[in-house]
Amino acid sequence: MTKSLLLVPFLTTAALAEPVSFSREVLPLLSDNCLSCHGQDASHRKADLRLDTQEGAREVLKSGEFIKRILTDDPDEVMPPPKSHKPKLKAEQVALLQRWIKEGAAWGKHWSFEKPVKAKTEGHPVDFFVKARLAKEGLKLSPRAAEHTLRRRLAFDITGLPPAQDNQTRGQSDKEAGKAPGSLSPHPMVSLSSYDSYVDSLLASPHYGERMAMFWLDAARYADTDGFQSDATRTNWPWRDYVVESFNANKPFDQFTLEQFAGDLLPNATPEQKIATCFHRNHMTNGEGGRDKEESRIDYVIDRVNTMGTTWLGLTLGCTQCHSHKFDPISHHDYYALNAFFNSIDEDGAAGTNAKPYLSYQSPHAKRAVEESQKLVEARKPIEAKAKADAEKPFAKWLEQQQKQVKPDQSAWKIILGSVESQEGTKLAQTKDGIVTASGPNPKQDDYRLIASPKLPRLTGLKLEVLPQSGVLSRGKSGEFILTDIKVQVRRKGSSQIRDIAVKSAVSDTKIEGKAREYGDVKGTLDDDPRNGWTTKGFPKDQPHTALYGLAEPLVLEGDEELIFELRHRSTNGDANIAKFRLSATDQAGPAVREIGPTPLEKLAKGEIDRVKLMAQFLEDHEPYQLAKASLDRANAQFKEVQTAAGKLNVMVLAERKEPRDTHVLLRGVWDKKGDVVPRGVPAAIAPWPEGLAKDRIGLAKWITSKENPLTARVFVNHVWQMLFGAGLVRTPDDFGLQGQRPTHPELLDWLAVDFMENGWDVKRLIKTIVTSETYQQSSDRTDPSDPSNLLLSRGPRFRLPAWMIRDATLASSGLLNRALGGPPVRSHQPEGVWEEIFMGRFTYEPSQGAAQYRRTLYAFWRRSIAPTFLFDSAQRRVCEVGMNRTNTPLQALTLLNDETIKEASQALAKRLLAAKPEERLTKLYEAILSRQPTAQEIAVLQRELDRALNHYRQHPEDARKRQTTPELAAHTLVATLVFNLDEAITHE
Repeated sequence: MTKSLLLVPFLTTAALAEPVSFSREVLPLLSDNCLSCHGQDASHRKADLRLDTQEGAREVLKSGEFIKRILTDDPDEVMPPPKSHKPKLKAEQVALLQRWIKEGAAWGKHWSFEKPVKAKTEGHPVDFFVKARLAKEGLKLSPRAAEHTLRRRLAFDITGLPPAQDNQTRGQSDKEAGKAPGSLSPHPMVSLSSYDSYVDSLLASPHYGERMAMFWLDAARYADTDGFQSDATRTNWPWRDYVVESFNANKPFDQFTLEQFAGDLLPNATPEQKIATCFHRNHMTNGEGGRDKEESRIDYVIDRVNTMGTTWLGLTLGCTQCHSHKFDPISHHDYYALNAFFNSIDEDGAAGTNAKPYLSYQSPHAKRAVEESQKLVEARKPIEAKAKADAEKPFAKWLEQQQKQVKPDQSAWKIILGSVESQEGTKLAQTKDGIVTASGPNPKQDDYRLIASPKLPRLTGLKLEVLPQSGVLSRGKSGEFILTDIKVQVRRKGSSQIRDIAVKSAVSDTKIEGKAREYGDVKGTLDDDPRNGWTTKGFPKDQPHTALYGLAEPLVLEGDEELIFELRHRSTNGDANIAKFRLSATDQAGPAVREIGPTPLEKLAKGEIDRVKLMAQFLEDHEPYQLAKASLDRANAQFKEVQTAAGKLNVMVLAERKEPRDTHVLLRGVWDKKGDVVPRGVPAAIAPWPEGLAKDRIGLAKWITSKENPLTARVFVNHVWQMLFGAGLVRTPDDFGLQGQRPTHPELLDWLAVDFMENGWDVKRLIKTIVTSETYQQSSDRTDPSDPSNLLLSRGPRFRLPAWMIRDATLASSGLLNRALGGPPVRSHQPEGVWEEIFMGRFTYEPSQGAAQYRRTLYAFWRRSIAPTFLFDSAQRRVCEVGMNRTNTPLQALTLLNDETIKEASQALAKRLLAAKPEERLTKLYEAILSRQPTAQEIAVLQRELDRALNHYRQHPEDARKRQTTPELAAHTLVATLVFNLDEAITHE
């Protein structure tokens, strides 16, 4: 069934007996074929003819010229004209227009601009309208879905999680949030008598708020970073927790709206009400160099208006930034009158830490994260201590061996000799003692490269000596050098393909304290940012200075490989290229590459035994200790991070400036092309401004949720319907205007919208009304060939679960899910190097440790430049998005088989299965993942695969050891992964 089914009903005898509906039948035809040239946009209007108003169209309709131009074959006269690339109207469409004119050409509004009316119903209101529509097509509802399917469908739709396997869904409050789930016993079947109470228990779960928040965060374009090139981290996550708490508290949607628009303006506003306004600060902020801050500020205002239009009004307001809307009754002036409500926020367009206004706020949810991280540190400390103690004996043997091998003149550093070159023309020459001297042209900026094949068994670090020449260190006027970045690379001889080698640490004999974006600290040479780097300004220029670089991993060069060391002089100051330098390499680890001065083995060669540093050097290559230390280091780093998050945070909020700004119409939407000054106002075509309300953001929020506003309730009801059915009653959730699709069941949409408003904008009541209908409870098995897209709602919804829901379900089924609510973001598993590659090493991704790793996806750290990689179907969170994306990419299938989270969940579930009786394990596996018992045929298939896996791992125990498991655990893990990847496991049935 196509879009035409929605726009032009079949002309049955009954239909012909009714007058033609302007809103339902005529206006869509005018919108699709006429209004782009004959609408309200005066700048694009042809022949000074308007067909969007009754006054404008009256004469051409009365004269007969309208139909004549449609029917003519003259290419110069026919409408729509050939150059519009629109097809001629079909005979039935022309007949419809002729009948409409004959009936008097009654005018009206587009359906969504007319106030919704609550029709009388019998029985359940949803079923009343759906059954009536089906009856017209000779159809009826599908049978009720299986009990386990309904239980699973409801749990996913309301909480975003599979049915709980403990008593959490029996109506009890979810007091176990943050603790491991209970046993593997299945949840009792949902019966007709307990259906309502089961729905109530899900709506009472704290996970309901998390599920609703995931949709709202997409609409709010929420992320944990600014976006654009710098993509700096921000701390707006307390707003995310406000959203969860608001949905859990069933805050009326009109109050929820009011707080997010104007929480700061409310009398005696609480910190949380001020935090609510962060909705309108979640936009991207641009701090790129050369950007005019006023242009950015205006972009932010425009983004807020567009987001309001999409989320609350279902209108494409962004189309009016440059000119009046071609189809909807929103003028250019209307758009900037809406802009005026947000144009006097006390902001200046800055980004990063200067993106005021802020609210200093301490989240009550961070304490739990601190305690959780502290427990992890305390658990890992003994492991690290034991690994260190266990290393004493092998260290003693190593030390004895070193004492025998060291020579009195031993040096840890070997001078690197090779070829040298520059990028911009500086002449470089190297002498036998390794010193490289620059001469000839002196460009403002340049990159030096030293290419060599060091004769060492491995490379652990590099030493750069900057040497004075004629009493100065650079070729610039100041005599001071600025080294902005270094690169360590490897390539095969004769090849142009290069691979970067990670550098972990950098130290120097000088350090200048300063801001992150200033020159001084040698660590600035590791981040690919030309705004910082190493300089020795303030220290003697006639003395050499040294920097040590420690590699992240020891580097072993193959016979045909060569090392490239690149020195980048790309400072914004320029004229600071190094005049003379020397490069050396070492194969020693630990203090040798982290501390300036003699290395522990060099001291040992001279008879000085520094046991502490020698032990540190030994431990650097002692794998058992390094594994334990790395684990503890990650836990400590996470503990430090959450401690910071538990303090005072700057959350971006709204606040009015003392002196309001004038708001201008921007000609063609260009930020500095100012037209008329416009006061605050709203499009009259939508709804009048409520009497007695001030023209401020409080008034705007109340106008949006006024019962006179025909859009807001419809739009939100449609959002909720889309969450439950996979598609809205209006299939274009971001466009309720003339170019959007008409509702499949307009009377149903109107009934729900009015009922929603009449009952205090109660979101939970709205959801319960929908899910208790027979329509919602239908089986999804049947596919009617006459209704492949299920526009008539003749069957239950069936679609792939969102990727975030699949991940959360996997964690929940395995018992790994950390059910804690709120708090700072966490970093889920993702492939190594994703951030590093995009940001050239400026940001490093370190997955969260311990229980934090298994939190819901809602809390995953969201970097705008690269969203969590396992979310193949998510909104990008750069602008407002309210549609539901679907994916069938093979990459998701590969991820569901190989992602670290899937592996860990499969193994965790397998461990729980092994605790059960052998004959019960496969049944419990199905119950845990699919919420039902397997059939005999399914048991046979699972047993066959389990037996095959057991035979393999018993015959090849080394394969199990690679996974750090036993053959039994490895086999059960494999079968658990198989079930996690079944279509039923990843599908909303």
